[in-house]
Amino acid sequence: MEEAPEGATQEGNTLSGTPNAAPAGDGGGTYDHTVMVVSKSSLPKVMGILMMIYGVVIGLFGILGILGTGAAISNYEDTGISVSGLQTAWFYISAISSGLIVTGAVAYGGYETYNYKKRGVMIGLGAVAFGFVVSLGDTAITADIVEQYLELSGGAEVEGLGGIVAGVGVVMSLVCSAICGLLVALPLIASADSLE
Repeated sequence: MEEAPEGATQEGNTLSGTPNAAPAGDGGGTYDHTVMVVSKSSLPKVMGILMMIYGVVIGLFGILGILGTGAAISNYEDTGISVSGLQTAWFYISAISSGLIVTGAVAYGGYETYNYKKRGVMIGLGAVAFGFVVSLGDTAITADIVEQYLELSGGAEVEGLGGIVAGVGVVMSLVCSAICGLLVALPLIASADSLE
């Protein structure tokens, strides 16, 4: 191949013509889709605040319940109802569980939910489930106390009232726990994409 002298151009190496224009209606290969930034839902914040308020307020009442447990047991004994050692222990366990552990877990779960953490909802649901189990124990104790009270007051003609009270207590505990669980799970159901 021959070299051209300096300053001369070679005919074969030169580009000529017009650039190709993009067809009409085409963005020319550019990205022309709109990008939308979605803000986080405020539902976890609202439910988190409500859970924290519930945990603190009911927790304060729970402390009063723990302090009044001994007086309630002595009132039962004054009326002639015998309270066994196991029942006495359950009264204190129930008061501490419902009054401090469950409400503390709900308040902490509310704090985590407020900060858009999915584990806050799970902590709240666990607290509701634990509270339901404790309420089942309370229902069994209440049925026994009702039966003893009926025997002492001469209401033996109402046979099985303790069982009816226990059944109603279980249904009410189940309904209340289901409603509380639904409220706690609302941020997860309605705005799961906002939770981390």
